[in-house]
Amino acid sequence: MTDYLSRGTLLLSAPEMLDPNFMHTVVLIFDHDDSGAMGAIVNRPLEATVADAFPHHPALSQLSLQLRDGGPVGQEMLQVLHLSDPAANPPGVVGPGIDLGDGVHLGGDLDWVAERIQAKKATEDQIRFVVGYSGWAPGQLENEIEGHSWLPLPPTADLVFATGDPESIWRAGMGRLSGEGPSLAYLPPDPSWN
Repeated sequence: MTDYLSRGTLLLSAPEMLDPNFMHTVVLIFDHDDSGAMGAIVNRPLEATVADAFPHHPALSQLSLQLRDGGPVGQEMLQVLHLSDPAANPPGVVGPGIDLGDGVHLGGDLDWVAERIQAKKATEDQIRFVVGYSGWAPGQLENEIEGHSWLPLPPTADLVFATGDPESIWRAGMGRLSGEGPSLAYLPPDPSWN
């Protein structure tokens, strides 16, 4: 497996990507192995909120945090991303879920998440509820990266939990790439748009 596709890697869509599912997106990789890859878009908010998804939950029904569109696959699935706060946990405890790097965790019990929000141990900018995911068949993502459709970036929690419009978050990620990355952030997807 390629090191640049380990868990927690961020993929920035290339400026020329016109696929409406992925144009100007930041994707967080959850898993990558011989059977393919899976991740979720983290910079595309939906109109619906967590309260809409959990109208009967005692705590989550009060949460106005927007859901995120993780991708075109599995739109019936909801996943939770949360940022571990070492100061809010006992020594050696980082919270449930899969460690994706830079303090970002995938998964965990919804009641645990709700309790942390209620107890003010986690703020809304440390938690994301993601609907759906993005998936690739074996070798597909590697081919897309070789074809310059995706630009990998090491795990970066502040981009995963960034607020603002999707394009500004994508541009912030592009600005972190070495070489031509910062200048690519302002290229139009199609040169004829100039």
